[in-house]
Amino acid sequence: MRSSARPMRGSQRLNSTRDGQNAGDGLFDPLELFAWILRNFVKIGLVAAILTALGLMVFLSLSFPYRSTAIVLADPRDQRITLQEEVLPSIGTDAAVLESMVQIVKSDGFLLPVMRELGLLGSAETGMSREAELKALAQFRKNITVERKGATYLVEISYAASSGDEAARIANGIAEAFAASQNGARLSANVDAARSLAAQLVEIRAKLNVSEEAVAKFRADNGIVYVDERNTVQMRQLADLNQQLALVNNATEEARARYQEHQNGGALTRGGQSNDGEGAQLAFLQQQRAQLLQTRDQQLQIYGSRHPTLAQTMQALGGVEREIARERSRLSAQLKTELDVSLSKQQQLERQIGELSSAVIITDAARVQLEALEREAAADRELYQQLLSRNKATDQLASLTINNVRVVSAAAAPIMSSRPSLTVVLPVIAFLSLVAATVFAVIANSNALRRTASPRVKKTRLPRTAAPQAAPKPAAPSRTEAPAPAPAPRPEPSHGSLLNASLRPATARNAIHRDEAMRVGR
Repeated sequence: MRSSARPMRGSQRLNSTRDGQNAGDGLFDPLELFAWILRNFVKIGLVAAILTALGLMVFLSLSFPYRSTAIVLADPRDQRITLQEEVLPSIGTDAAVLESMVQIVKSDGFLLPVMRELGLLGSAETGMSREAELKALAQFRKNITVERKGATYLVEISYAASSGDEAARIANGIAEAFAASQNGARLSANVDAARSLAAQLVEIRAKLNVSEEAVAKFRADNGIVYVDERNTVQMRQLADLNQQLALVNNATEEARARYQEHQNGGALTRGGQSNDGEGAQLAFLQQQRAQLLQTRDQQLQIYGSRHPTLAQTMQALGGVEREIARERSRLSAQLKTELDVSLSKQQQLERQIGELSSAVIITDAARVQLEALEREAAADRELYQQLLSRNKATDQLASLTINNVRVVSAAAAPIMSSRPSLTVVLPVIAFLSLVAATVFAVIANSNALRRTASPRVKKTRLPRTAAPQAAPKPAAPSRTEAPAPAPAPRPEPSHGSLLNASLRPATARNAIHRDEAMRVGR
């Protein structure tokens, strides 16, 4: 029975030893690892300090560029110097336009001319090749930073260079080129519009001349001459003739009335200074006749009908009556002449009015075509005036200075480079050095740490290996008969690290103590 139990106990130790070796090949005990790190913290800290010093030396030996920033304002407000609107207005409240402007600064078409202007592509005599220019452009684009500042209309243009003066010079050059290109775009739009309007003015002016010549020729051919906006000369003549005819009609009627009244023996009634003289002569003769008749009547009563005085009076009365008759005959002939003259004038005016009315009717028919020509000429004239006024206003805008996009803060040469502060870098380097030293120490002593973890694994797996055995329980062997466990293989010395050599004896002693404890337990 004892002999059967001993082989079984040896096989169990062999299996547990193999399981412990397999488990110890790739496992670490976290508690043991943490305890090992605490025990060797001073050595790890020394290595971390050395790594920190080396990291600081490397950090201080590195060269960091100088970065300078210029700020450009894209003013959305319009400078309304004149009432005329510009051809290309400002960006207004459209933020997408500002973003597009920022992207333009990053484009090759903008950066290459700026690099040539700043002398970054060599001189005109010793220019770069196309491939060299593209490489320089790629490096230049890496050093430049263009971005919009929040939700404002400010654009920050930064450049990183090996010196502060160079960084400030290039940043200011880019900012000024950006402002000049944007303002120049608006100015060139006004200039191009002025040139286009000037070319159109030549064509419209030629067309207007043709239209006006057609109107003038049509008026001359048809005898249409305007004395005002709506009346022609013929219409004005017709109006004047109508007025004259009305006056002649009144004079004719007046002459006829006087003539008929004179024929009927009525009193002569005429106006005017000449007519007053002729009427006064007849009235004087009639007054003399009345006086002679009165004298005759008195003499008849005093002297009788055969008195010589009465005969003289009768003779004088006859002479006055003859004078009155001759005067009446002369006035009758004069009134008849005046009536005939008035009738002749009336007929002449009526004939002229009739002829002029026929001409006016023909002119009215021609005025329809004339108005069509005048409308075309007026449309050409209005278009020409609009283009002319627009051209003059655009020329004035082209001569103005546009600075909606301007540099509000020029880049200054920085005193310090973009090197981070030691107060920020030193803790980071120290932490990374400590982590690196810890990882380095663990890797250097990984074999010893795995052997330390293998006895614990073997202890946990022993009952599982003995459980399937159905053999009777053997008698407890004496302590002297129990086979001694094979000694743990010693790790080969590592020549890669001084720290591994200094930490190996402590790890080996811990492993021996654990093996003895396990043997006592068995």
